[in-house]
Amino acid sequence: MIALTAGARGRLLPVSLPMRYFGAAAAFQVLAWGLLLAGADALAEFRGGLGPLFAALHFATLGVLVMTAVGASLQMLPVSTRQPVRSVAAAKGVWWLLAPGVLVFAGGAAAFEPRLMALGAIAVFAALAVYSWLLFANLRDARGMPAIRAYGWAALACLAAALLLGMVLVAHYEHGVALDRAAVALAHLVLASYGFMGLLALGLSCFMLPMFALAPPPSSRLATATLAAAVFAIALALAAIALGRHGPLLALACGFGLAAAILHVVMMERSLQARLRPPLGAAFLLVRVSWGCLAASLALGGALALELAPERLSVLFGVLLVPGWLLTFVLAVLQRIVPFLASVHAGAAGRGPALVSAMTPERTLAAHRLLHLGAVALLVAGAAADVAALASAGAALGLAAAIVFGAFIVAVLLRLRGSGSQGRPDVLQPTN
Repeated sequence: MIALTAGARGRLLPVSLPMRYFGAAAAFQVLAWGLLLAGADALAEFRGGLGPLFAALHFATLGVLVMTAVGASLQMLPVSTRQPVRSVAAAKGVWWLLAPGVLVFAGGAAAFEPRLMALGAIAVFAALAVYSWLLFANLRDARGMPAIRAYGWAALACLAAALLLGMVLVAHYEHGVALDRAAVALAHLVLASYGFMGLLALGLSCFMLPMFALAPPPSSRLATATLAAAVFAIALALAAIALGRHGPLLALACGFGLAAAILHVVMMERSLQARLRPPLGAAFLLVRVSWGCLAASLALGGALALELAPERLSVLFGVLLVPGWLLTFVLAVLQRIVPFLASVHAGAAGRGPALVSAMTPERTLAAHRLLHLGAVALLVAGAAADVAALASAGAALGLAAAIVFGAFIVAVLLRLRGSGSQGRPDVLQPTN
């Protein structure tokens, strides 16, 4: 069983560090849904140009997904790889670059100001470069869990490539650098979503989901096979894009990606069936919905590549990919990891951790789940039927869900502050 041992507790970061990442992610989620609501009437025609929808997309991807991925991996990878974070100061510095960088980058996009975008992009690039060094140092000296390390290395490689392509796109917007913007943007999407975020999500799932369910870790052989299929799918997709967005090759890449997704789900369900904690909790409903959206995005991507689906459904592909799969999965993980970390840091010195249930505002989470799932369902319906009113209603529900989720984060922090943490000087103290 995966358990948080005494040695693992010693590799926990000061609680204020991961919580600042998760709090920023909650705030950026409100901005993302708010901008989506403002531009929902134009969602069906969105193809990646600057404006509110572009800003909403990047508040969601950089502000919520990447912010959470950095915070969660800085905390959970040291536990799984048995290596502490190389520099807590550097981990704090990443946040101080990333949070304002995302705000300036997406704000510049919303205001059609490429120069402002460039300033934000430089800060984001610097933040993720430092994070890449921290991740590289951790993986280089890691012990145990070779499959999770392999996912980490693959995600790191995709992050580096996605960052380079992202800066190329910013140069295109600011300086008019000549390039095939659609092809570069598609490669950036593949590397950032299915590559960095996707591989990191799949790899950390092999550790975190069994830990939360008190289940045995999944088969290392199956985890490695899933990774191999996923990496091959990403490489095949990049080759197809380089060959002029070769339709059959792109569809084949989606097929391998779908096979990897199915193998991952089967592997995780087998692991969770052997859990010691009978109720998985409502958060696992979000996990399973996210898995369904992942499979649907890959199936639709293959149909679009073969021109078996109308081109307007590319918006539906984006809805399934970002709010459907990645955002839903991230929110499910945060519903478990935020109260879990709070419980570990809560008790007085010399006492065990507080109960996770004592740190979890269940009614708030129940309201959030209903609102978020309703938002995703309406967005999917609106994008599929090309009905702007449905998309607007979905964005409005999503905004309400994001506000409720922010209230959840605040409630956990207040419970942690009031938990009596004598001997724990970091508990939500104002540190840099």
